[in-house]
Amino acid sequence: MTGHAIEEVRLTAFKNFHGAALPLAPLTVLIGRDSSGKAHALDGLEVLSRLARGDDINEAIDSRRGAAGPVRGRLSGCVPQGSDRFSLGCTVSTEYGPITLDVTIQVGPEVQIVEERLTGPTTSGPRPLLVSGEPAPDRADIDASWHNGKRGRNPSAPFRSTRLLTSQLPLRVPGDSGGEIDTVWAANALLTALTGAFHLDPVPHLMRQYVQARDFRLRRTAENLSATIGNIKRDAPETFAALVDLLRKLADHDIERLVVTKSELGDVVLALDEGPLGLTHAREMSDGMLRFLAVTTSLLTGGEGLDLGPAPDAGSERSLTLVIEELENGLHPSQATEVLRLVRDAAAEGATRVLITTHSPALLSALSGDDHQGVIVCSRDRSTGSSLLTRLTELDGYASAMGSGPLGDVVTHGRLVREGRGERDYSEFDRLLGVG
Repeated sequence: MTGHAIEEVRLTAFKNFHGAALPLAPLTVLIGRDSSGKAHALDGLEVLSRLARGDDINEAIDSRRGAAGPVRGRLSGCVPQGSDRFSLGCTVSTEYGPITLDVTIQVGPEVQIVEERLTGPTTSGPRPLLVSGEPAPDRADIDASWHNGKRGRNPSAPFRSTRLLTSQLPLRVPGDSGGEIDTVWAANALLTALTGAFHLDPVPHLMRQYVQARDFRLRRTAENLSATIGNIKRDAPETFAALVDLLRKLADHDIERLVVTKSELGDVVLALDEGPLGLTHAREMSDGMLRFLAVTTSLLTGGEGLDLGPAPDAGSERSLTLVIEELENGLHPSQATEVLRLVRDAAAEGATRVLITTHSPALLSALSGDDHQGVIVCSRDRSTGSSLLTRLTELDGYASAMGSGPLGDVVTHGRLVREGRGERDYSEFDRLLGVG
């Protein structure tokens, strides 16, 4: 894995989660029944990624000005029922050891950080690098100390409590000692990894319009897909040829060319050259085809083709964590399995981690046995209502279940093999996977 990768998201007290952790593999597949909490788990990563950009908490989570809009449920929706705060954390892998961040945010009466802790590797071993103090109710700041590697008490100073403290470290810590250099490096590594998380949510009707050619970094909604593909055609012809080849394989009619047409003002829009049938403008393309183009474009280009925003540390290589909900939406099963192959290829190359949710039996059946290590089952605790996250391979009954056929069939039909030692009750396994 090049760069620094997010290995785990901790949903300590967030929405319906209490003490849960979402481990991230090169390919992570999140499955479970509707309303089990899958979207809430993705929101935890989204909140951390937005806070890592250094914006005020309100602006990062509630703002409608950005292309992504507010986080689902907005700020108040992040808080578990009966509380006035939520807690999240993450672990980022580096060549020197893991970096961990844990933060608690109060949403009322004032929105502010009330606790934050950053730990990571130093030349003298793993150390707490940033530790917040007690918040003061009458101040907009919170005191925090940072590691400087010297004897005696660590230095401390007030930080703005309305922004992630770790995002302020690189500008606040002078770097006058080896310990401070370690602290700033770890903060930048963590922030760079978090800002490399990109939630792709294609909206086909927005992708049918002319867009400015220079707006070529693919945005979350993929509304500027035509400009992105136009830029690929111009600057990366091999990638463009691969995209067209994939489109030809999966279309149910002949496609001669993928065309980027220009208006008199220089704006661009996609069209398909279907030979005798002529050009099919983007406004006439199916939702599934446009969605397929957006997903495959993001996978083929990686972080270079996406609107990730500036990296906190321009000198660091930023790894991409690509998040796609309901990968199969709008796609024929054959298209979904082909996209899964691309996802697996991108993850295997090491520069991209992919986190997807799916309900597709065909897609689940296309997963290999090795892929199952990255399958996470989201479910609800019947007694508490809390959402839970469990590795598929750790579910009781997994080994016997896989003896009955591909995962997609198991999820759809619940065809389980009973072990020779006696009849086992697999009803809980079936329930967690949404069987029946």
